[in-house]
Amino acid sequence: MEFRLENNPYTLQFSFIPPQYISRKSLTEEITLDLMKNIPAFRGHFVTGVRGSGKSVMLAEILRIMDKKDDWVTVDIENPLGDIIDALVRGLYRHSELKSLFLKAKVDISILGLGVSIENPGAVASNANDALDMMLKVLKKEGKRVLVAIDEVTYSKGIGEFSHSMSAYARAGYEIYTLMTGLKENINAIKNDKSLTFLYRAKEHVLQPLNVTAMIADYMKVLKVDRGQAEKMAWYTKGYSFAFQVLGYLYWEELCGSDEKQPDQFNIDVKFDQYLAEFVYDKIWSELSENEKRVMRGVSESDSDRVKDIRESIGMDSSEFGVYRNRLIDKGLINGSEYGHLKMILPRFEVFVKSTLGPDAV
Repeated sequence: MEFRLENNPYTLQFSFIPPQYISRKSLTEEITLDLMKNIPAFRGHFVTGVRGSGKSVMLAEILRIMDKKDDWVTVDIENPLGDIIDALVRGLYRHSELKSLFLKAKVDISILGLGVSIENPGAVASNANDALDMMLKVLKKEGKRVLVAIDEVTYSKGIGEFSHSMSAYARAGYEIYTLMTGLKENINAIKNDKSLTFLYRAKEHVLQPLNVTAMIADYMKVLKVDRGQAEKMAWYTKGYSFAFQVLGYLYWEELCGSDEKQPDQFNIDVKFDQYLAEFVYDKIWSELSENEKRVMRGVSESDSDRVKDIRESIGMDSSEFGVYRNRLIDKGLINGSEYGHLKMILPRFEVFVKSTLGPDAV
C-alpha cells in the first residue's frame, strides 16, 4: 500500500463523522433503541464528555441513523444560543415532504416569512410557538416523530423556553424528542434549574473512552502495523477520540514518502503534543479556575498518585482540595475511581500542564 499525504484517512476536523471512525455502538444503540420504542422511556437525552471526546460525532451518527427511519424527522439546531423554537419551525419547513403536508393541512405560517398566505387557512400562526404547535399536530396525524438535535448546549434563556415548550408538547401528546450534547458543567447548570422539568428529567450519558480492541484493529488495517505496535498506539491515546485521530494522522504522515517501516516516535510525540494543545488542551486549560489549575499541576508534578501526597505538595487542606478534585473529576480530567489516588485521564496532558509552568504561568 502506498501512503500519500492527500489520502490521509484520519482528520483533525471536528463535528463530522470522520472516515476512520470508532463507533460507540453500545451507547448509540441504547439511545436509538429507546427513541424507537412505541413509548420511549425518555423524551430527552444528554451526551456529555470532555472537549474532543466525540460528542458531536456521536450526535451526527445518531441523526444519520434516525434520518433513515420513515417515521422520523430530524432537525439539527445550528445555533443553541438563538431562538430554538423559531429555528425548529424553519428546520421542519425546509423538509420538502413535510412542507407539502403543512400546505395540504392549510397551516398558514406566513407571518414568519415562510411560504405564502393561504386562502381559507385551517389555522393561522401568530408566532413561532403557534406555528410549531400546528405543525406538530399535523405530524402526529401523519404518524411522524421529530428528533431535535442541539450540539454544545449551554444554559440560556432560549434553552429554558425550549424546555418549557417541550413539557407542553409532551402533555399534548406530540411526538417530539431531543438529543443534546454539552460539557458536564453546562449540562449540570441546566439540570440544576428545577423549573426546567423536561430537561431535568432527561437521561444523561457520559462518553467513555473508545474501545481499545476497535482502535487496535483500525491501526492494523489502515496503517499496516503489527499487533504489538497497534496496541502501543491504542494505549497511547488512552481512548480519547481526538487523540485517536491525531495519532493516526501523524503516523500516516510519517509513512508518506519514507522507506522506514518505523516512524520517528520523537517527531510524533512533538507534533502530537502540539496538536492536542492547539486544538483542545489550551481551551480546556483556559476554562479552569486558578485552584483547579493548581490541583492539576499537583497531579502532573507529583511522583506519587496518592491524594495525600498531591495535596501536601500544593499546600491545600483536605476540605478545599476535595472541592476542586471533585470538579476536575466531573469535568473528565482526572480519574478518582481508586480510593485515595488520582490519575490524569487525557493522553499526555501532564506534559501540557508542565508546559504552563513558565515564569508567567497562571
